[in-house]
Amino acid sequence: MKIILSVIFLTSIILLGFQYSFKYAAASDSIVSAGGNGSSWDSFTPGSVKIKTGEKIVWSNPMFVSEPHTVTFMKNQSDFAPPAAPYSISNLTKLNPMLPDQNMEPFVVSDNNGTKFVIVDNARQFKPVAIDSSGNNVTYLDNNAKYNMIGDEKFVNSGWIWPKGLSPPGVLPINNFTVTFEKPGTYNYICSIHPWMNGVITVE
Repeated sequence: MKIILSVIFLTSIILLGFQYSFKYAAASDSIVSAGGNGSSWDSFTPGSVKIKTGEKIVWSNPMFVSEPHTVTFMKNQSDFAPPAAPYSISNLTKLNPMLPDQNMEPFVVSDNNGTKFVIVDNARQFKPVAIDSSGNNVTYLDNNAKYNMIGDEKFVNSGWIWPKGLSPPGVLPINNFTVTFEKPGTYNYICSIHPWMNGVITVE
């Protein structure tokens, strides 16, 4: 009985090891997990990938809970897109909810100069977007975008990537982001929701 149990135990260990190795073999084959890799919810797996020019990377979110991540490339820290930003409007402007039965209210700060400030979600944080090197050409991409990276972009963002089937009601159902790298170089990126999450793509 002990021998049979030992054989079953060793077989299980071998099979688990094979599955773990296969997962990482697949990850090194141009697939990157954004969080939820089994050992850490707040890291990219693998964190460093080497590919050839013209090859692509696909990011997905395999988590079992509704926790979003982004894939965000920036030239400078000043290009970071905050999740919300204040906008100035006239004090006479009335904000009417489009969904009157929902539990919500605008965040408004009034001042004495005939204006008030409204806190508004930043589309460049939540939607897939690319901004060219000049900063003047902003292109919003499709959900689950497939983007060709030239290499001199000012800002490229996946939007909030959710685990498949776990995106909350009312948000963009983004489950993956694909980038084809057109030029050799080193491409550093972060998750803009969890900025300590970082990864690097080396294109040869």
